[in-house]
Amino acid sequence: NTDLIKHLVSLNDKQEVLIDEKGQTSCLGLYASGDMTVIPYKQIIIAAAEGAKAALAANEYLNTH
Repeated sequence: NTDLIKHLVSLNDKQEVLIDEKGQTSCLGLYASGDMTVIPYKQIIIAAAEGAKAALAANEYLNTH
């Protein structure tokens, strides 16, 4: 949901925030990332990161118990 910042930044027709390669929006000093941006395959990237985090937590648990 980009409603909170839609008056500050440029959006595409899907209401995703347009960013450059560093995450900078059209509003100087305002950066965006994740599902609200135009980055392709974002759901896959987020799911993979969450999976990696869960695997690391499970490994930590196994190493300490």
